[in-house]
Amino acid sequence: MNISTIAKWIPIPYFQITQDGTILNSSNTTHSYFQPASNIWNIIYEEDRNKAIAMLSQNTNSHPVTQYLFLQTSNKLFMNFKCTIQWQDNIGHLVCTEAKNIKVPSVLSIQKSLVNTQKQLEESEKHVNNVTKILNMRKH
Repeated sequence: MNISTIAKWIPIPYFQITQDGTILNSSNTTHSYFQPASNIWNIIYEEDRNKAIAMLSQNTNSHPVTQYLFLQTSNKLFMNFKCTIQWQDNIGHLVCTEAKNIKVPSVLSIQKSLVNTQKQLEESEKHVNNVTKILNMRKH
């Protein structure tokens, strides 16, 4: 059984790629997560590309390299994935698993933070206004 046949049966999203991101093979499971692509760059979120470049540029390193990347899923949404690559003979073996336990601030927590900041700013503004009034009274 050759490596491309074995790759098809790996039960998680798995890619065999070249250093420039060309996808040579992928697991069948990959197709349930991502739309078919000929290059890994087609699914990496634009703002995460520098992290991906760092991963792909380490092809002389035989140790696995891991980064958390936002990847575009088959439903066109971006999700956070833990991506680990290991290079062997200039072929990158890339595994991407959903990173469900990563703490990403929720919209609600961000909204609460903004409300708290707004309250603090309002209090600061009242304090500055009071100090300004006092200073103006002293001038007269």
